[in-house]
Amino acid sequence: MRTIFFSLLVFTSSIVFSQEAKKIFPQTPQPPFDYKLDSVEYESRDGLVHLAGSFTYPKGIGPFTTLVMITGSGQEDRDETIFGHKPFAVIADHLTKNGYAVLRVDDRGRGKSKGDLKNATSLDFAEDVITSIQYLQTRKEVNRNKIGVIGHSEGGFIAPMVYSKYRALAFIISLAGTGIPGGDILLMQQTSPLKGKISDPAYAALYELNQRTLGFIKEQPSAPDSVILGQVKEFYTSWKAALSPEIIAELKVEKVSPELYAFQVRQELIPWMRYFIVTDPADLWSQVKCPVLALNGDKDIQVEALPNITGIREALKKAGNTKFTSVIIPGLNHLFQHCETCTVDEYGKLQETFSPQALTLITDWLNKNIK
Repeated sequence: MRTIFFSLLVFTSSIVFSQEAKKIFPQTPQPPFDYKLDSVEYESRDGLVHLAGSFTYPKGIGPFTTLVMITGSGQEDRDETIFGHKPFAVIADHLTKNGYAVLRVDDRGRGKSKGDLKNATSLDFAEDVITSIQYLQTRKEVNRNKIGVIGHSEGGFIAPMVYSKYRALAFIISLAGTGIPGGDILLMQQTSPLKGKISDPAYAALYELNQRTLGFIKEQPSAPDSVILGQVKEFYTSWKAALSPEIIAELKVEKVSPELYAFQVRQELIPWMRYFIVTDPADLWSQVKCPVLALNGDKDIQVEALPNITGIREALKKAGNTKFTSVIIPGLNHLFQHCETCTVDEYGKLQETFSPQALTLITDWLNKNIK
């Protein structure tokens, strides 16, 4: 059956993660804090989106270089709480202790933030970041000329969108951000975990099915769901008919009808997923002129490091941007934890929330290039 690894993670994350939210890991910041923390709320200029978050800033004399944090896929809280880990709280705590102001925000539909989700795409979430920047410009603690963003996963995909709308952005830090089309990332997520675990002919068949299915969506970004699902069912029928009984058994598709397969594909047709599949982040990165730090972990199975870092590098070179640094950090997973099995279900079993090495890389880069 279809391995919709990424989709399952995206759309079940808020449920699973909230069940684990009471865990406290060693790096989770605990009060009293040696900096100031304000709970803030503000609205978009059109009044359609209400955002809430935490703004931390040093006790010293400002104004301070300020970072807006952008969460990954799924509706995340301001701490990007994942299996009890609070990576954004850890990062914000570290940066604020090192002299930076940080705003982290609940996504639409989480915490106190509100706004349309049904039709929202990453482009809409980029507008939310712009709203946060507009709010920061009203704060006396913020150096208006030194506001940047730090985005994780989808947040790293959104970051160059923010730049395209706000060219005064001072810098971008991408954590496991994307540099290749979303359809390519999904194809990797749907097939790579099974490479070497099934026979080569079965893997080739699975790859063909997923590649062609994503192709129907990518090639027809505006086509009605019914048209794409009709094509998917037709292709699946011919694909399955060409398989040997042995491969059908190995892929466990004996009882998977064209209708059932199309039902699984349907979740990839929501506006957010369609936008992700058809958009090439290289088109966005190739416009970015501000300083960029791009970090990825070499054990990341959700956003594979080498192709994505390479995509970001090449796009920034195309932009004529010489002010970028990219690092693939050994031993780290998608959450920047040192991992053993490096699978998603290991995230909550690890005591480390966010690699101290990665924190140091971020701070050193900021101190050298921005502060």
